[in-house]
Amino acid sequence: MNALIIFAKTPVKGKVKTRLQENLSQTNVLKLYKEFLLQTVYTAKKVKNCKKIIACYPDKNHPHLKTLAKKFGFHLIKQYGRDLGERMKNAITDLLHDGYKKVVIIGCDSPTLPKEYIEKAFYVLNKKSLVIGPSCDGGYYLIGVRGVAPPIFNNIKWGTKDVLKETLKRIPKKMLSSFHLLPFWYDIDTNDDLEFLILHKRILDASVQKT
Repeated sequence: MNALIIFAKTPVKGKVKTRLQENLSQTNVLKLYKEFLLQTVYTAKKVKNCKKIIACYPDKNHPHLKTLAKKFGFHLIKQYGRDLGERMKNAITDLLHDGYKKVVIIGCDSPTLPKEYIEKAFYVLNKKSLVIGPSCDGGYYLIGVRGVAPPIFNNIKWGTKDVLKETLKRIPKKMLSSFHLLPFWYDIDTNDDLEFLILHKRILDASVQKT
């Protein structure tokens, strides 16, 4: 059995997508974050043959998360660890220890991420032991592991443009032949990102209407 985890923050006003609050109210940012999370759940739900999980931080007992998980058949767990890297490592390690063969983590900052990218990650893990989906801002939107969590999560300055670069540096040389990089995609962290998302969705909607 495989596991697909959505890493999410508890939807609390003023605590999510804080960089978007430069131009938007906390109420509108919270609404936007919930839409991102919902769209990510929609996409993840379509991926077959895997356990669906929402890993929450810092609290998994928020009513919105419970309702979302129940409606779409997702399991809720709490992220634990000192920083994002440790929380991802712990989630991956726990699920591998529980008998899951392949574990893929995605965030909810890429609401237009094609499900085919997630499916590709699971497919790649049939032969590779590590797969990463790089994002255009220098981070990554997906990480997948088979076997054992690699030593790539420590001492990373999360939320910077160097996350991907520093992560790649930490991949052991002996593991490089078992590593795969997916195509780039984009996250929504800033108001410029949000403007691009609006334009992208307009184009996507127009292409769907023509077909």
